Amino acid sequence: MNEFGFSAAIYAAPPPNKKPTHPDTIVRLHGISLVDFSRFALQGLIAEGHLTTTNSLFRATPFRFSEIGGLTANLNDFTNLKKEADELGLTDGWIVPVFGPKGRTGLVSYALPRDQKMMAESAKHKLQHFAQLAHIRLCQITPYMYELNKALSKRETQIVAWAAKGKSNSEIATILEVSEATIDSYLRRAFAKLGVHDRTSAAVKAISMDIIRI
Repeated sequence: MNEFGFSAAIYAAPPPNKKPTHPDTIVRLHGISLVDFSRFALQGLIAEGHLTTTNSLFRATPFRFSEIGGLTANLNDFTNLKKEADELGLTDGWIVPVFGPKGRTGLVSYALPRDQKMMAESAKHKLQHFAQLAHIRLCQITPYMYELNKALSKRETQIVAWAAKGKSNSEIATILEVSEATIDSYLRRAFAKLGVHDRTSAAVKAISMDIIRI
């Protein structure tokens, strides 16, 4: 980061079953105190929904801090957060979405630029290239960070796979020759392990983590 001309950098990649504000989400930060970062980013931008991996990854390309306001409908709250950012000196920087195996996605943030040339459009591709390479390398050497706390059982995996194929609980119950209540119970346990609240999200996460294939 120093070579690129930035005084602060943050790397965040939420593991399964962990909220974006969980300490394990933040793998590394540099150039800003943990207290200031927690107050501004974790309790503000992320907790209040202004900046999440979901709305950031949707763009798929780097964007500037000044564009974060476009990711939220509550501009009053964003204005307050912008004031806090200015007080910390985080007036400008880049946010770079990164993508990895088994749905392992994250964000790299370059902040406090010492040279405004690094905020030019021509610089963002170099920053994105470096961030993506670093993310892939970290995925290779820390595979354990993206494992479920508790693996799905064989039956849970089977039921989530049928749900991913569009089968209803009653249809799955008929196929597996069990009651609908049993299917519902297995699905709820699978939801808890996957950290989701509905069958669509469960299917997406299970497929992205290569737990099921359809």
